[in-house]
Amino acid sequence: MLRFPGQTPGPFETNPAELVSMPTLAPALLTPAPTNTPAPVSAPLSSPTPTFGLPLPEPTCLATPMWGLGDVWRNEAVRTRLGCPTGEQIGVQGEEIHFQNGYMIWRPDAGLIYVLFERMQPEGWGAFVDTFQPSDPEVSPTVVEPTPMPGGPLYVQPPGRFGKLWRENAWLREKLGWAVIPNPKDQNSPVFRFNGALQDFERGVLFWDGVICFVLRTDDMSWDMY
Repeated sequence: MLRFPGQTPGPFETNPAELVSMPTLAPALLTPAPTNTPAPVSAPLSSPTPTFGLPLPEPTCLATPMWGLGDVWRNEAVRTRLGCPTGEQIGVQGEEIHFQNGYMIWRPDAGLIYVLFERMQPEGWGAFVDTFQPSDPEVSPTVVEPTPMPGGPLYVQPPGRFGKLWRENAWLREKLGWAVIPNPKDQNSPVFRFNGALQDFERGVLFWDGVICFVLRTDDMSWDMY
């Protein structure tokens, strides 16, 4: 059980906060939002290519993560891959949705949607800019959903911000499949809202959804959960 004082999952009003930080993103998967930011004067230095199979050096950090994120970070396999924190731990009111073949997690503070595919595999996740607006439709009436199977999960089109990304990106749609409502008798939406926490690191992100801590690595774009 992760230990976060005063962290109790519950409903909330979804109102994305202003972008305050931007973690390293997957170039092949990122869908950039239009911007007028001028081109940088010089290209950023590329990250060193990790040498897999060899032990990584123990990070020497000026500050270390606390509470539940700290419990996960102190795992050697997590700590040596992520490195040191680059920002403070923050509380976040996010949304999560499960698909047949993965997950989407909304990070409102950065205006991002994390898309997770194959666990523990290189290039297994990516980050996409959240372009959803209140005026956008929740679902598309032209999408024909699968016929429900008696006693099984319900496969539906994802709604809201997740649905917009899913409908506009055919590759994602094919990769993820349908959104899943595991038990239609208990819930009528595939979207879970949560009060969680996250923290950015030199080579990734720790993102707690109130139950599970997702470890998103940027050295090879793999992910795991604790």
